[in-house]
Amino acid sequence: MKGRLQLLRQEIRSDAAAFAMRAEELATLPLAAATADANVLARAAVALHHAYGAVEAVMARLAKVFDTEPTGPNWHRSLLDSMALEVPGVRPAILGPESLAILRDLLSFRHFFRHAYAVPLDLGRIRSLADQVQKLAPRLAVELQAVDRWLHDLAAAD
Repeated sequence: MKGRLQLLRQEIRSDAAAFAMRAEELATLPLAAATADANVLARAAVALHHAYGAVEAVMARLAKVFDTEPTGPNWHRSLLDSMALEVPGVRPAILGPESLAILRDLLSFRHFFRHAYAVPLDLGRIRSLADQVQKLAPRLAVELQAVDRWLHDLAAAD
């Protein structure tokens, strides 16, 4: 199990770095009130999609290793919600309530982005989500550092 936990730590670090890159990209995009450039909106939408995907990869990895993978048609939402819960004897809560709320919004957007092919992107919504990613980034970094410390201690006890 020690090797599996050390690999998990590295994979989570990689996913966290991918999230941070998308957050940085969103911070540099010109999403001011007057922006109507479809290319900028599309780039921001892709960055939001990938930012959530990086976090979901962390959650899916943790759920797989600790046998807490959700199933069913709403597994994406179940996975996210389960990460805010401590599973006694298995793992601590991974996300705090503020992170959970922001990630729910990002999951909703990702679903929209994947399925609403003929609907134009809404600048206000994109800008709001980009702002939320900026709020999430430092919180998520702290939460994932706590996960890393927990996994380190768990591997050391193995």
